Amino acid sequence: MTIEQPAFGKRVREVRRAQGLSQGDLAGDDLSPSYVSLVENGRRIPGAKIARSIAQRLGTTVDALSTTDRPTDRLAQRLGLVGQLVAARASQMAGDWPDARRQLEAVVAQAEGSDHDEVRWEARWELATVLGRLDDPAPHEAALRQLLDDPVTRAAPVLHARVAIELAQLLRAAGRLPDAVRSAEDAVRVTGELTAGRPERAQAQVALLSASVDSGEWSRADELGAQLRAEVGPLPAGELRASALWAAAGAQYLTGDATGALELLAEADALIASTDGVRLRLRLARARTLLTLTAGPTADADALLARARQAAALVDTPSTRTWLAVLETAGALRHGDAAAAAEHAAAIDPAAAELSPLDRARCLLYVARAHRAGNRPKEAEESFKAAAAGYERAGAFRLALETWRELSAGARDTGDQDPHAVIMP
Repeated sequence: MTIEQPAFGKRVREVRRAQGLSQGDLAGDDLSPSYVSLVENGRRIPGAKIARSIAQRLGTTVDALSTTDRPTDRLAQRLGLVGQLVAARASQMAGDWPDARRQLEAVVAQAEGSDHDEVRWEARWELATVLGRLDDPAPHEAALRQLLDDPVTRAAPVLHARVAIELAQLLRAAGRLPDAVRSAEDAVRVTGELTAGRPERAQAQVALLSASVDSGEWSRADELGAQLRAEVGPLPAGELRASALWAAAGAQYLTGDATGALELLAEADALIASTDGVRLRLRLARARTLLTLTAGPTADADALLARARQAAALVDTPSTRTWLAVLETAGALRHGDAAAAAEHAAAIDPAAAELSPLDRARCLLYVARAHRAGNRPKEAEESFKAAAAGYERAGAFRLALETWRELSAGARDTGDQDPHAVIMP
């Protein structure tokens, strides 16, 4: 069969990529990677012997590599893939996540080795989103890492940033903070190529600042917070602007400006009040309430705690009840009411569903403080040690160290910033 270029080279590239091979892998000992590149780009027509060698290494035949689909065949395949993608989106709209997963996995499998790169990418991205909804971390992470290796992702900084941000958030929620920092740094690096005002730039910086603060890299907080505040200006009102102000507030508090931090949180709270992001609103309300209970005026702290009680009554879940118990414990400790602190701490369930490893450790820390206030040293020591171990498992080594210091000192120095009171977006 006559080898026609560029069709032969294009097919070689598609099959090689589908098998996860590099040009060097395909070249072997008798060809150079540069020659393979020339063949794939249609700039060299290989002889029969070299063509057979390439086909053998790809586990196929020269005839298969030489066969070209007619335009109508490619169009029919594309329409079929798009139809399945639309059906998967309908399943997502209906909340049928298992069916959406099945449909998207089928689209990804059928699109492999074809020239429908953008359809394959969209299916992979939506599959990653669906796996996140199904709370299946291992496949979710695998899907995101496959996306990072996708040629479409590597060629587009915006897409690269979106995937890296999503991966950083997943790793942070899983308590893998050092990995989350690296993924967020990757996102910040690629968004440096984008124009100022692009939402991906702020999203990447929020992800990096949040992961850095959680992991204990507080020496970076001031610089990262300043960079993020510079990105806030062009952002429209909404969740992203609120998240940026929220993250900057955490950095500002850790660098010694509690008043400025509380002002930023109040501004973020006002921005997010009218949005549909219920989970984000709840978490921001907790962050603001806990920091105000720790470092704000008593009247403001009591008012926010009252609002937290109302929110918990509307959204009654195990994690919501546990968070309210943490806030009530912090409030009782602020007022010096050891009996009330012990009562509320008894309702804290660190094993409640939907809590991240970092939040579980934070819960144990407040249980330990309640035990200490109630003059129960043995129980306090056990809870402090459990909190420190939880922080260490999550990679929050600075928070673990602060926990050990608080245990050893016998009490927290109320004149210092309390890093345990900082909840990042």
